[in-house]
Amino acid sequence: MSTKKTEIFQDTPNTGEFKQCANGHYYQGATCPYCKGSGNSTSTVTVPESNSINDNNKTVPQGDGSQTSKTEVINNGGGRRTNPHKGTEFGTDFTDLNSDGLGVNSTPRFSRKLVGWLVTYSNDPLGMDYKLFEGRNIIGRDMDCNVSVNDGRVSAKHAVILYRAGKYSITDQQSSHGTYVNDEDIELNPRYLNDGDIICVGKTIFKFRTSL
Repeated sequence: MSTKKTEIFQDTPNTGEFKQCANGHYYQGATCPYCKGSGNSTSTVTVPESNSINDNNKTVPQGDGSQTSKTEVINNGGGRRTNPHKGTEFGTDFTDLNSDGLGVNSTPRFSRKLVGWLVTYSNDPLGMDYKLFEGRNIIGRDMDCNVSVNDGRVSAKHAVILYRAGKYSITDQQSSHGTYVNDEDIELNPRYLNDGDIICVGKTIFKFRTSL
């Protein structure tokens, strides 16, 4: 609790000189205002000792006492402004899973002309066919091959069928078990293909058909 002080306002003249009464009181004026029966009318008023407000806010002092105290509150929350993450716009880019151009879906369909088929009954009694397009067509066990074969004796990239300048050829890609055309091991040399040739890779047998 703050200490209070009492200011005495009296209607007696103020001489500016301190005196001491018989009771030991110091006073200014004609008579002692503290002694009973003095006859002088006095009035008292109680004011706070400090002109500042004791709280967590910043207080501007009253100054010379002639003006009312002014309290200025300063926000001191301690936080900071956070800019939202702009994020990324959906649909602005994409990932090409087969960017090497060797996958089945790596080249748009309309950019490569259909030039033939491979037909096999080795892995499905109802038959399976694979379309061949102009340019390179890779045969192998990898899923990104143009002709992907589920055969344990077929290498990841086993052989390549190439259509160029109106001719078909097949080349072994240093496979573990070789590539055969009409029961003949072609080794590492390119071999031209004709409609109806039989191609064997691993345990899978294809019949080659042209569309041109």
